[in-house]
Amino acid sequence: MALSDHEYVNFSEDYELDYHLRKVNKQQTSGNRATLRTMGAELKARLVKTFLTHAEFHTYILTQLHRLT
Repeated sequence: MALSDHEYVNFSEDYELDYHLRKVNKQQTSGNRATLRTMGAELKARLVKTFLTHAEFHTYILTQLHRLT
């Protein structure tokens, strides 16, 4: 069964990135959102995927907290 659209991270929507920043208690700033977009591109390349689920991305963010303010 395919996942629905809301299971995937939409990196063009600030509110979705802010959701991930809130989950790890980081500031919801344009700089942090830009860092998350970079991190998303890195993870997509590493996993050879076009789309990332929120769960995949959250797990990666937890390993990269030092990059966020």
